[in-house]
Amino acid sequence: MKRAFTLIELLIVVAIIAILAAIAVPNFLEAQTRAKVARARNDLRTVATALEAYRVDYPDYPPMRSPGFAGGPPQIQGSELKWWYVPDVLSTPVAYLSSSAIVCPFGGNWDKAQYFPGEIWMRYGYENIPEMIEKAKTFSIFQKRYPPQAAQWSGDWRLECVGPDKLWNPSLDYDPSNGTISGGDMIRTQRSATGNVL
Repeated sequence: MKRAFTLIELLIVVAIIAILAAIAVPNFLEAQTRAKVARARNDLRTVATALEAYRVDYPDYPPMRSPGFAGGPPQIQGSELKWWYVPDVLSTPVAYLSSSAIVCPFGGNWDKAQYFPGEIWMRYGYENIPEMIEKAKTFSIFQKRYPPQAAQWSGDWRLECVGPDKLWNPSLDYDPSNGTISGGDMIRTQRSATGNVL
């Protein structure tokens, strides 16, 4: 007599596998998100170290202004701001970073992709706060975000990476205690490793 599994036994095994998968897959995805958050925080720390090393060699932090740069949203056309991206001078001619084109693990500023050449919009964000305070005198779009006291909150620079929600929100610091895929960006300032939100 041949022995075989009954239909009920097969259905029970399939149900058990489905239950285990339903438990395991979300945990795996959470682990991936936590790993990306850790990578982003480490990258921000590396860029912060490069900024301070640059400052030792030069009288100031790297500028955001790039003469002749025409990219950027319509509201800032003519500002020559290579706005919000880790500057190339950190990797050349002196290599404070092996490459300034460090890509945010969650993507980057998708909303601004159309305004910038290549994939520069996927880089980590960088703001030279004194330079932006100065630009706010000419470009009204900057006035709320960069008032004269902005440097008191963040220091002379600010770094950012879009968070796991993949929405650019530089006014909200990412907090994983609200759930791994919570809103906000990973922010680091000269004054704070976790970011002082303006």
